[in-house]
Amino acid sequence: MNMIYFILIPMLLAALAAVLLPERRAFHAAVIGSAVSLGLSLFFLFDYFNKPFLESVNWFVSGGFTFSISFSASNLTLFMASLVSFISLLVLVFSNFYMKKEPQRRYYAEMSLFVFSMLGLVMSNSLLLFYVFWELIGVMSYLLIGFWYQREAPAAAGKKALIFTRIGDLSFFAAVIILFSSAKTLSITGILSSIGSLNHGALIASASLLFIAIISKSAQFPFYTWLVDAMEGPTPVSALLHSATMVAAGAYLLVLMLPLFLSAGFASMIITFGFVTAFIAALLGLKETHLKRILAYSTIESLSFMFIAAATANAGGAIFYLFTHAIFKSLLFFIAGAGFILFGSYDIYKLKSSVKNSGWLYVPALIGFASIAGLPPFMSFFAHLSLSANFTTLDSVVFVLLSFITALFSFRAFFVAFKKSAAPRLKRELSVYVPVLLLSAIALFGGVIMFYFTGIIHTVYYVDIFSMVSMLAAFAGAYTAFELFLNRRLLRQVSAAKNAAIKLSERSFDSIITAFGIAFVSFADIVGRLDEKFISLFSWISNYFMSLGLASKEIQNGDSSTYIAAIFLGLVIVIIIAVMFV
Repeated sequence: MNMIYFILIPMLLAALAAVLLPERRAFHAAVIGSAVSLGLSLFFLFDYFNKPFLESVNWFVSGGFTFSISFSASNLTLFMASLVSFISLLVLVFSNFYMKKEPQRRYYAEMSLFVFSMLGLVMSNSLLLFYVFWELIGVMSYLLIGFWYQREAPAAAGKKALIFTRIGDLSFFAAVIILFSSAKTLSITGILSSIGSLNHGALIASASLLFIAIISKSAQFPFYTWLVDAMEGPTPVSALLHSATMVAAGAYLLVLMLPLFLSAGFASMIITFGFVTAFIAALLGLKETHLKRILAYSTIESLSFMFIAAATANAGGAIFYLFTHAIFKSLLFFIAGAGFILFGSYDIYKLKSSVKNSGWLYVPALIGFASIAGLPPFMSFFAHLSLSANFTTLDSVVFVLLSFITALFSFRAFFVAFKKSAAPRLKRELSVYVPVLLLSAIALFGGVIMFYFTGIIHTVYYVDIFSMVSMLAAFAGAYTAFELFLNRRLLRQVSAAKNAAIKLSERSFDSIITAFGIAFVSFADIVGRLDEKFISLFSWISNYFMSLGLASKEIQNGDSSTYIAAIFLGLVIVIIIAVMFV
């Protein structure tokens, strides 16, 4: 046996050691565990490259069916294990700087269990085992987001993340039951190979339920709000959640089960959800002033890009962008965390007005925000070429518009918050310098990796007129942000044009404005008469729903046992429907 599950064991041991060792040694246990997992992941990746195999251990037997713990060693799973271990190692190193005054044992034990859960998820070949690790990730994220549970905001954010993702978890469990009853196997490879023989109803039901699970875990519309509130947690936790772990789990599951979704005809729906979510996130990021929340909206948008790429049958583009996103997003969270320790705020305008300034963080921040925008020569530019390879003309047009807005909101944060001049130095803080400089170098020069990435998963890139227009739109967005938020010349020009228009209207269009005023008064009079006709109808409707609400409010009695019973009743109904009609 090859025992690839050894990759998981170091993080499990690290969690145990973090609890048992003295407080000051918990950090070392977690870092050593992550480093060993990274070493084992890379060893198996290089040793078994293009030589996939499955490794199973019998779990339990029920009804004549043997349930196994099955792990997959393919180029993709071992690459994902390496990526998770690498980012986790850097996050743990950075934690030594950011969390040095916090409870060490609890923090590093929870972080180690979180990484253990994610490693198990990306390597699982059993859908039931995948679900177990999926749930473990949710529980550990709840504990880490609410790490400062004594404070109201982090505690509420942790509960919100748990509740929002529980909706998807129940959907996932129902999908597992339907797929097992239809395909007679829990093996992911077995399920995918039997898609052609699945009942159409089972195909649609399982794909629908899995999609709900995916968008809740990856914070897509309408579940995106929990991820923004999760910024109340420690910044290293935010870096881990946003880069290659929890929120990426949904995108990874989408890629893993992509044949199921395409066979169910979900491609157009996924693309629509992706673009809607991307626009919402980009526009909300444009008005946000909290740096971590801006990064959270950027993550939501980036996950949408992965969804869109996967739905266009471009799994390689989605995974390459996932890899790229893990690099530049963890970099930006490290910078945000270092900025908070130095300057005491995440508000971009408070950072701007601070007597102190960004100094050595300026160039890494420029690399990170330019990566969000997808500008050349940064690695994310090549990721954009890859993820948009299969776009239709309409997809490309929408993506061009998104490129402009994305560059605008990312460079708004950069031009407002960061300055070139010198900042106070972090004395002997290698736990900050090493992760930031290493990730900056990869984000800057890592684009060449794309040309070799096809060995891991089939990846293409396509340079056409739309990709060039998208690049120009990103540059235009960056320039607009420069003029609006740094140079401010454009604001002065807009203000001058507005004043000129007001004066012109006062001198030349008095009669036209008066005519429009009379027309609006007449229209308002008509609307007022119609309003009298409808007011009684609306009053009846509102009174009816008020009565209905008063009658049903007793259901919301705060009794957890009632809620649990309702959840299980709903699950039983889903299972009965699946058995009878699917």
